[in-house]
Amino acid sequence: MAIYGYRCSHCSEIEVAFPIGTAPADVPCPDCGAISVRVFSTPMLARTPAAVSAQSQRAERSASEPEVVTSLPRRRAAGAVAAHPATRRLPRP
Repeated sequence: MAIYGYRCSHCSEIEVAFPIGTAPADVPCPDCGAISVRVFSTPMLARTPAAVSAQSQRAERSASEPEVVTSLPRRRAAGAVAAHPATRRLPRP
């Protein structure tokens, strides 16, 4: 079953499930009974990597419900230097 989008001129957009390839050009609106015409949209074929999806969902949640922090973030020790070779040329504090 595939989900097809239809737009009613009186109400709003609706989604109806039909077997693939059997969707009609128009269907009656379930709310007002007027004719709803089929709307073509891009298929959702691309898959988002899991890490990107998780970060996006976390950012959306934190916009309305910020995470509660119970302790301060850990800091590096004063003498600790990153292992990256480019940091060797940086001045020391």
